[in-house]
Amino acid sequence: MKSPLSHWSLVSRLMLGVVILSATGFAASDFAAQNMLRTFLTHQIDDQLQSVVGGSIQRVQQAGVAPRTEAEDDEGEINPKRAAKRAAKRALKPAAPAPLQSVPTSTSITLLDVNGKIIGAIGGDLNKANIADYVTGLTSEQVLKHNGTPFTIEAADSKFRVLAQVLPNGVGSIVVGQSLNDLQNTLARLQFLFVLIGMILLALIAIAARAVVKIGLNPLASVEDTAERIAEGDLSARLPDAKPGTEVGRLVSSLNSMLSRIEESFAARTESENKLRRFVADASHELRTPITAIRGFSELHRQGAVAEGAPTKELIGRIENESKRMGSLVEDLLLLARLDQSREMESKPVDLAKVVTDAVISARAAGPSHPVTFQEPDGDFYTLGDVDRIHQVVANLLANARAHTPSGTPISVSIIQDKDGIKIAVADKGPGLSKEMQAKIFERFYRADSSRKRTDGEGSGLGLSIVDAVMRAHGGTVSVDSNPGEGATFTLFFPAKN
Repeated sequence: MKSPLSHWSLVSRLMLGVVILSATGFAASDFAAQNMLRTFLTHQIDDQLQSVVGGSIQRVQQAGVAPRTEAEDDEGEINPKRAAKRAAKRALKPAAPAPLQSVPTSTSITLLDVNGKIIGAIGGDLNKANIADYVTGLTSEQVLKHNGTPFTIEAADSKFRVLAQVLPNGVGSIVVGQSLNDLQNTLARLQFLFVLIGMILLALIAIAARAVVKIGLNPLASVEDTAERIAEGDLSARLPDAKPGTEVGRLVSSLNSMLSRIEESFAARTESENKLRRFVADASHELRTPITAIRGFSELHRQGAVAEGAPTKELIGRIENESKRMGSLVEDLLLLARLDQSREMESKPVDLAKVVTDAVISARAAGPSHPVTFQEPDGDFYTLGDVDRIHQVVANLLANARAHTPSGTPISVSIIQDKDGIKIAVADKGPGLSKEMQAKIFERFYRADSSRKRTDGEGSGLGLSIVDAVMRAHGGTVSVDSNPGEGATFTLFFPAKN
């Protein structure tokens, strides 16, 4: 079941949390302050009671015990009740006549006999209830149990703080009481002030918290706007920069990095889809040409349009050539498909010098009109790989140089060892390549313009694509360096492997 707060905005929930925490803090501080103040004021009252009891007992002692004629009974023994009454009267009697016989006060002094009966009382005029009504029956034994410690008596309309002690002559007890009405009133007013001030502060805190939270969450509004733009298809949308040291700043930085990667992924996918479409279209076009030629030649032969003898042999030869061309194209496509699937290639030690030598010999035999120079280097040049594929790569570069340069153009091959690996360079003195052509030369089915036109007919445009795919499968690279009119140099790089 969802909480009702789940429908609230983030700003409202944060503000509510701040208000609740503040209210809890105010309530706790109010409770602690009131308890501390109550304890402090109670201790003060206890000190006053101790002072009053001490002075009252001293006056009772000074008053002494009543004379025999008044305090003794017929047998000559002291009557405790009479003695206590007499002493109370003397103790409570003013020392000298005064204009005011008594002063209104909330403190009361009560004398009790040993059985808890009231002998005399003074004070307590300001109290709502008479404390004497609540201390009657407090015997000397009960007073001794309190051990001189103040205690509280709860009356119907008020509370009293009381201190009782037994008189030194043992004829009774003295009880001093202080009304707690003033203390209760003080605490009640303090609590009212706490509540009033707390409510005002909570209202101010709520307003301030809402404003601060809104300011702090402003970047999130930008996040929302950017998310809407991305949802509409604008993958280039980015969040505005924020301070990296804040939570929002770190969130913005992470989201921008994520958006960049998403955009790159979509761009790569789109580019891959476009390449796939072009690849399928170009492959279909390349295959359609030999298939159409084979079909046409076959129709001519079936219909008897070609005479027997030499014309028929020529026709069959053309069909065979187109079949070879189509087979070669299909093999190249299958090789590229296997390389695209990242199938592991054979990894054995390969003598690159021997591979290059064999490829150069084959190139000289295949194209005697293009002189190929290669000086076999001293030392060993080994790498790990598939010897057949590496031979195919070098052979493709040599075939590409013969195909795109005029007859008689010299071709040079070199192999060098540097600290990073082994480099094989195939250079020609042909028409060269422009910067735009160099950027696309390794794309599948790409054909250079007329400045570097094939001299032996149209090719499939897969030779250099195979070179690039095989080198990447070996962990190496192929690059081209050329200027128009100055020839071109293709460099194979095989990184050093431990």
